[in-house]
Amino acid sequence: MNTKKGWNQELMLSLFKKESAYNAGVSMINANACSMSGFEAEEAWEDKVENDKAEVTGKEHGYDQEIIQQGLKLAYKEPKAKPNSVAALAALVMGSVVSTQDGALTAYKHKITPVAVGTALPSIQAEMKKGGIQYAYKGIKGNTIKIAGEAGGVVSLESEILGSGTRAISATSFANKIIESWLKLSNCKVWMEDGSNISISAALVQDAEDVSSATPADLKVRLKSFEWGWDNKLEGQPGFGGAGVFQDIDYGRRAANLKFTMLFSDDTELNHFINQNPLAIEFDMKGALIAVTGAMYYGFQLIIPRFKLKSAPLAKGGVNDILTVEMDCEVFDDGTNSASILEVYNAQAAYLTA
Repeated sequence: MNTKKGWNQELMLSLFKKESAYNAGVSMINANACSMSGFEAEEAWEDKVENDKAEVTGKEHGYDQEIIQQGLKLAYKEPKAKPNSVAALAALVMGSVVSTQDGALTAYKHKITPVAVGTALPSIQAEMKKGGIQYAYKGIKGNTIKIAGEAGGVVSLESEILGSGTRAISATSFANKIIESWLKLSNCKVWMEDGSNISISAALVQDAEDVSSATPADLKVRLKSFEWGWDNKLEGQPGFGGAGVFQDIDYGRRAANLKFTMLFSDDTELNHFINQNPLAIEFDMKGALIAVTGAMYYGFQLIIPRFKLKSAPLAKGGVNDILTVEMDCEVFDDGTNSASILEVYNAQAAYLTA
């Protein structure tokens, strides 16, 4: 028996080039696509299948069944996330990415924010080979992303991406992998500000706080874990004449979410809940220098400009524990900035170009 091994699989995404029109596909060459590494991924064909068992056919168990609508869901995880994956998948999910070069060096920062309401999300092509079978999938859009981590560890990444249902057997060679170090939380600083002192810098500065006009709370020693996510609530649009695949995938009322756990110190966080103070937080990761003589370092800055606590952060812990406090947050618009701002630094020039 010729058994297939789970480790022997490949996935590539056209993260550097988006489709020119929805479901048009992308040429899967190195300039447009990259192969993923250090991932876990499960593809599911979410096809709508109907049969004739509810109608009269003269047969007790019915007679026929057909695929009415095709669909794809790909659950992607990187337990040890890398800058390229964070930048690319966040840009795919949130939709807007603006890249800036560090002088003439091979070093870039990518500012990623949600697209304006009514603006379509970008779409790409994906190809996956598993069990020796390779399929090309078109019309891929990002539905969700989650970035998380625990003290002493590394950042993890999860993303759900959906496809139009267009699929075909493929023999295309897989594009190159992007080799980068993991994002280590030992390189991450965290600041939080409240009330009228919240001030989000127009131009973020790596390894410096960008959320305060005063002196924000420095949380890097107290922080135990964090989790931030974005959800587009995507819904496929079959329309008429789509030949069994979605003609577009559109977002609903989008949502950002945030929660984090800290060592308990005093009643400061509890008072933030009691008084329903507006809060802002920044996670700022600075790793290795990207290019010699440059000013950019592998890493990211994640800013949530406005949130409030939606439950009382009471101290938790048993008799032998160090007390902790859980911050369960409701993210809001602040009237000026995006609900979430992510800047990622690496050696890739651009993402999702036309």
